[in-house]
Amino acid sequence: MKTLLITGAGGRVGKILRPLLRQRYRLRLLDTQPIEVTTSEEEGIIGDLRDSDILQQAVQGVDGILHLACVHGTELDFDDTLDVNYRATLALLEAARHAAVGRFIFASSHHVVGQYRADALPGDDASPAPDSYYGLSKAFGEAACAMYAQRFGIATLSIRIGNADPRVIDARRRRLWISARDLAQLINIGMTHEQLEHAIVYGISRSPDPMFKNTIAQTLGYCPQDNAEDFIDPKFINFDAMTEAEGPDYVGGGYAGSQLK
Repeated sequence: MKTLLITGAGGRVGKILRPLLRQRYRLRLLDTQPIEVTTSEEEGIIGDLRDSDILQQAVQGVDGILHLACVHGTELDFDDTLDVNYRATLALLEAARHAAVGRFIFASSHHVVGQYRADALPGDDASPAPDSYYGLSKAFGEAACAMYAQRFGIATLSIRIGNADPRVIDARRRRLWISARDLAQLINIGMTHEQLEHAIVYGISRSPDPMFKNTIAQTLGYCPQDNAEDFIDPKFINFDAMTEAEGPDYVGGGYAGSQLK
């Protein structure tokens, strides 16, 4: 059984993925806060990615890395993102290179293209149009993954995650929602696909009107099992009831109208 390091494992996405991923991998769980380990297939490490000793300990002997750790939000200024989203991501890739880790899956975000109007998105190969300093930092992470794939041969997969909430709360999110099961499928592709060098895919499940075609993911074998329509929240908000601040017209929603500090 291969070993997968998950950074930011105590966060919301890490928590929903763990039960699925530990069916296939031994999990090394890294977070700044204590994590309750529930099985012999899990190992917890408390520490910060900015600590080089912790970083070296975390990457030793793993087959792949799922990098979830980040700071996010509309209120961040650029300096808020530097340490974790830029420096720590690059340091983790460098540590992976020196430890001969073969696979690196980066939790990117649809906010990399969030400034596009939803009705005018050029396509899956659209140039980055970040809607925030958070989205900008994810574009950097994708570029860093590409560099380490091309220069050092680490197979990297950047997943532009849509919305991974348990339920679909509004019409915009319905177009880019993803279930834990489908997200785990993409991570498995990142860990196992033999021809993977570097790819950027969208983390979305099926829906009546998906935001992205996700052609590259399909080429890699992605076949979403869940449909957003089956996970609609009882208080679901239609487009006509969404406020301007919620950004219904933009890929990135409210992030697209947020103030850059």
